[in-house]
Amino acid sequence: SAPAKPVNQPPAPAAAPPATASAEPPANVRYLLQAGAFSAQNEAEGTKARLALAGVAARVEPAQINGTTVYRVRMGPYNTASELAAAKAKLEAAGLQAMAIKAQ
Repeated sequence: SAPAKPVNQPPAPAAAPPATASAEPPANVRYLLQAGAFSAQNEAEGTKARLALAGVAARVEPAQINGTTVYRVRMGPYNTASELAAAKAKLEAAGLQAMAIKAQ
């Protein structure tokens, strides 16, 4: 019999991180949520406004990437995995996506 082929499907939206959700990150690691990076500042501000309507405070951070300015919409930092998961769940409940990134 042929082995089952893996199906490329997006991960199911989950309110909590993977199986290690109960494990807190090391004390020196903090996470941010980024809801997008835009080439136009007004697009970033629009996303920030949508987040505000969902009850999430965000900020727009300009950054230089390969000589081009991008406007990142970020929230946080969050000090624990549970704070991060709660914020992400609030966003998803409002139909907004964000990815977790380690704070520099």
